[in-house]
Amino acid sequence: MEYEEPMSTDTSAIKERLLDQWQKVAVDLIKGGVPAEIVFETMLTVGLAGQVEIHGKDSAVAKLTAIADHLSEQARQEKAALREAASATKN
Repeated sequence: MEYEEPMSTDTSAIKERLLDQWQKVAVDLIKGGVPAEIVFETMLTVGLAGQVEIHGKDSAVAKLTAIADHLSEQARQEKAALREAASATKN
């Protein structure tokens, strides 16, 4: 994959650009007929393997735990908002 301009040394800019590119790749694969579940599962597998190789298993586990905790908190907040909305419509 070639880039139109040199990569920035700004980490946030690099991450933003990579996120955009990975999303484009995923969309292209899905549009090409690859099931979304397989696309995202394999992207996750490759990413996790890279994390383990670079940072080690303990660090990868810590990162996954932090992500899981964040998702759990989001789910808890969404449930609370739904309950609040449901009770507001009953009144």
